[in-house]
Parts: sequence; C-alpha cells; structure tokens
Amino acid sequence: MRAVEPAPNLLLVGGPKCGTTSLLLWLRKHNEVYHPWERVNSGAVESGFLLGGVVDYPFEMSKPRGTLFLPHEADMDYYKSERLIIDKSPQHLYSKRALETVRDLMPEAKVIITVRDPYDLMISLFHQQKKTVHFKTSFESLISKIDSRNWIASPEDPDTWGFLTYPRFSSYVKNWIDEIGEDRIRVVQLNSIALNPRMVLDEISDWLGIDPAGMPRDLSVKNPRGKLSNSAYRRFLRNPPNWAFSLAKIVIPTRGLRKVILDPIRSKGWKYVQSEKQEISDELTEKIRLNLIDDIEFMDNLEKYIPKSVII
Repeated sequence: MRAVEPAPNLLLVGGPKCGTTSLLLWLRKHNEVYHPWERVNSGAVESGFLLGGVVDYPFEMSKPRGTLFLPHEADMDYYKSERLIIDKSPQHLYSKRALETVRDLMPEAKVIITVRDPYDLMISLFHQQKKTVHFKTSFESLISKIDSRNWIASPEDPDTWGFLTYPRFSSYVKNWIDEIGEDRIRVVQLNSIALNPRMVLDEISDWLGIDPAGMPRDLSVKNPRGKLSNSAYRRFLRNPPNWAFSLAKIVIPTRGLRKVILDPIRSKGWKYVQSEKQEISDELTEKIRLNLIDDIEFMDNLEKYIPKSVII
C-alpha cells in the first residue's frame, strides 16, 4: 500500500451543491495550498479518501451501500512543502467514519463546511444528477418515490437516500462542531460565496494564517447547471458497446496505455450543454419546504444553533 505524507489538513467536507467546487478551485491556487488530486481527471475531483473501504451508505446513486470504494490515488509528485494539503469531499460531512477519523487521528486538520437553503440544495442536487448517465428520473417521479418512503432516508435505497439526507445537514454540522471544536471549523454560507467571495477568502485566509493576497483574482463561480449532451457521438463515448472495448484491448494491449490514449478521448463524451431550470409548482414547493422545515429553520437562524465565531 502506498503511504501519503503529509496527510490532508484542510478539508472541504460539504455539504454538496453548496460551493465546495468554487472554494477548492480558488484555494488551491494559493502558493501555500497543495491539492493532491488536482491532476487526476477533472478540475474539481473529489477524493473521498476518508470513505475508503466498504461504504456504509450510498453517497452516490450508482454506489449503493456495501460498495467497495477505493479513493483516487493522491499525487504528491509536485508537492513543494506547502503548509496546507487540501481535499474536497462533500460526502464526508455525513460520514461517522470521516468525523471520527478527523477527531481522533487528524488533530491538526481544519475543516470547512458549506451550507445553503435546504430546498435549493435539493433542487440543485436533482440537476446535478441529471448531468450523470445513470439518472433518468423526472422530478415529479422522484418526489412521488420520496412520498412512498414517507420522507424517511434509508441507506438501503440509493435512489432517494441522498435527496433525503444531504439537505438535512443541520445535525451533521452541529456534530462536527461539537466533536472537532470551534477553533478548527468554519461554516460558510453559499450566499456569502456568491455575493462576496473576496470577503470569504479573506476570512478563511486569516483563520488559516496565510496571506490573502495570494488568492486568485478570478473568483467566478464554478460548476454551473447543465445537462449532458445527447448527441449520438457523445453518448457513444460515455457508454461504448462491448465490441469497442474488445477492439481496444486488441489494438492497445496494456491497460495503462489504454488509459493514456483513450481516457482523454472518452472525456469528450461528458460535454454539458445549457439546461432549463426545473419548473416546480407552488404546491410541490410547499410540500418540500414543509418536509425540510427543521433544516430551513437552522439555515435561516444559524447564530441561534451554532457559535457565531465559526460562521463566515
């Protein structure tokens, strides 16, 4: 097994669809921050390194409970003794295993938690899933399925678990603060990231003890809404038929060489095109908000539920 030294000590643990992508892409441009997974495959790769092993909850619909999860290999070849090693893994917020590991084995690690209106998070999560190849459910069908589960999350149901868990982040946020301590955690609201990103980075820099002038000038928001292109060419690249895999093994006999040659070509299949915002009726909106009311109250009154000192 390969050892990674030093371990990440600046953790963007989530929640998902709350601005972690933008924060990662900005923070890793600072000369005192290194991102070991920057060169893996995309500009915003999530390692999930604290979830390694057989997962106990379906943090993605395509990865049900019981899936053996092997995190991406960290790339330390370009590490130049930067003070901070950053990781972005939004599923960590909801993992007891991740929390206990940071609490017991990573005493120097600092944690950033991002939050947003729970209703908006659910809608954004739906649009994110629509960008994948395995999700074909309409929003109305999804809510009907959630209704049939009485809005109760079950780790045995990967189709609804994320939608019923990720927007209900309040108890997880409080647990992380209670277990890790106020000094090691900052909670960032998505509205702050969108409306005043420079202020957010200045406060994070002050907390981390790094020069805010080292932050990038371009603070455009990343990870916009979209959907996968439905062209025949791009569908082929995303899901090649078996004969294409067989031919590739004959023409390019080694797996490593196939990855080097074919992965850049296949990546073109994941082109996103503009999509329309989901239209949701007032009645359905009211139902969703009613079922998320406790976390909406938490989000609307953060200072009532968590220490003011941790809020950015």
